[in-house]
Amino acid sequence: MRDLQNQVIYVVDDDQGILDSFDAMLGDDYPVVMFNSGTKALDVLQEKTPTLLFLDIKMPGINGIELLKSIHEKGMCTKVVIVTALPQDSYEQMARQYGVYKYLKKPLDVDEVEGITRNVLH
Repeated sequence: MRDLQNQVIYVVDDDQGILDSFDAMLGDDYPVVMFNSGTKALDVLQEKTPTLLFLDIKMPGINGIELLKSIHEKGMCTKVVIVTALPQDSYEQMARQYGVYKYLKKPLDVDEVEGITRNVLH
């Protein structure tokens, strides 16, 4: 089992309800930092790279695909899980092009989110 002390999970979504859901699912067991915009997350990513990043696609400003592309181009060592309600397969193809770890469609399955988190952080 890995030491969780130096690991952190970022959740980036402009929907406060989704952020609250992630806090309820993971907040008691893992260090979770929430961002309501891609721009805010990108600023922090310059200083601290999370072990795991749950990322929405459709957000104002920097969207999830743009943020994923930036992470990929900078060679950041983080597992990115796209979390989206968008049905287009083209987004999934773009995400895979930039090295996404998993691609989840909303509504979220709690067991799946917890399982991904356990697999990445332990």
